Amino acid sequence: MSMAPHRADLSRDLFSLGARVAECVGMIRPGQRLLDIGCSSGWLAPVAHAKGIHEYVGLDPNVAPINRPVDGATFVKGTALALPFEDAAFDAVCLFDVIEHLPSRSERLALREAYRVLKPGGRIYLSTPHASWIHAPLDPAWYLGHRHYKRSTIRAMLQDAGFEIRTLFVAGGISECLDYLLFLLDKHIRRRPHVTQHFVAALIDRSHRGDHRLGMTVFVSASK
Repeated sequence: MSMAPHRADLSRDLFSLGARVAECVGMIRPGQRLLDIGCSSGWLAPVAHAKGIHEYVGLDPNVAPINRPVDGATFVKGTALALPFEDAAFDAVCLFDVIEHLPSRSERLALREAYRVLKPGGRIYLSTPHASWIHAPLDPAWYLGHRHYKRSTIRAMLQDAGFEIRTLFVAGGISECLDYLLFLLDKHIRRRPHVTQHFVAALIDRSHRGDHRLGMTVFVSASK
């Protein structure tokens, strides 16, 4: 069982999405049907197709799909705690920055639902904030109950749901946290678009190369 990223580097084009998002996308393997739980605007749909996914299904309590149509993309209103799909309906499931927003202590139910709708051998791709003593206090929402998780907690929850961990790593550093704080400042106080400086982007890129003990985000790929 590998506990480090499948790849040493991501392509420059992939990192143009933003290093954290690119880590998520980088885990996705080609397949027939992918369920994106908590899809929001469905931004992942065209990217998933470019990664070799034939059919994308986005699920969110408030479906607001992207404006441009994407071949093979469907959007469904629903919740991670009661997926409106039959058993073994998907080759892969994404839970990118989702479980920390679910009601407290409902994470295992969401993971069991993801397990249920996956075909045997199917993959789950997950990202969530890491409970780092450095990074958690830099998240303003942490003080309001926004949950962060230890590696051991994520590993235990996935294994309790029946998954076998394939890849688990932590990435992202202080530079990414500080840039996120500036993003919030620009968005909510200054009311202007946020632009990440080139040298900051380079630091963020570097913090996403390999597994880090005190990283910002936990990334996991696991199989049924």
